[in-house]
Amino acid sequence: MTNSLQGRYALITGGGSGIGKAIASRFVDEGAHVLICGRTVSTLEKAASETNSLFCEVDVSNSDSIKDLADFIIKEGWGNLDILVNNAGVFKNNSVETCTEEEWDHVIGTNLKGTYLMSNAFIPMMSKGSSILNISSNLGLRALDNAAAYCAAKAGVVNLTRSMAIDLAERIRVNCICPGIVETPMVTNRFDKDSIEYDNLSKIPALKRLGKPEEIASMALHLCSSDAKWTTGSIITVDGGQTAD
Repeated sequence: MTNSLQGRYALITGGGSGIGKAIASRFVDEGAHVLICGRTVSTLEKAASETNSLFCEVDVSNSDSIKDLADFIIKEGWGNLDILVNNAGVFKNNSVETCTEEEWDHVIGTNLKGTYLMSNAFIPMMSKGSSILNISSNLGLRALDNAAAYCAAKAGVVNLTRSMAIDLAERIRVNCICPGIVETPMVTNRFDKDSIEYDNLSKIPALKRLGKPEEIASMALHLCSSDAKWTTGSIITVDGGQTAD
């Protein structure tokens, strides 16, 4: 622990579990004041207790809900925001042919629109030297069968990151992590750990295992700290070599 985020204020969407929770824990360990947010209050409450964070319910696809989050932050006495981590995400296992409009809107709304709405709402609270980190996926860089909406949304997050980095270059760094298959509830809830499908997931070239949320959190810490002060517009793949295969 180096206290590399001492006194910094960080807001993390999708912070109740998985990657978001791991990032929150790591940031708190490094001295940051952290607020996690998401849709499920019971999950957020438990994670906040375990990570020593604040929490607030939010639907990142809804601008009114985000306004309520902003009001909550102000009431908590946060005069500024130093770090925004856009991590909230959902996955639907559908092709263009089978995906309903409602499912499409839900996936795009949470993963891509949510990144835009959160950034749009909180950039005014961020001063020179602040950092935005968008969590995409290596499926934003490649394709997978029956994941059309998710692939489209995460690819959008990748290029949105680049555009934001250019537009905000004078005061805010904007970067993106593209994780591979990580042991999160989004993955483990879809597969029985004793199944052939889960076993196949674990055989990722070149490291031949699933990633851990804490490994994504380590990269997040680097990108949001002063160690990365000359890094912006970068798309960092953390996937155990999956995209290199």
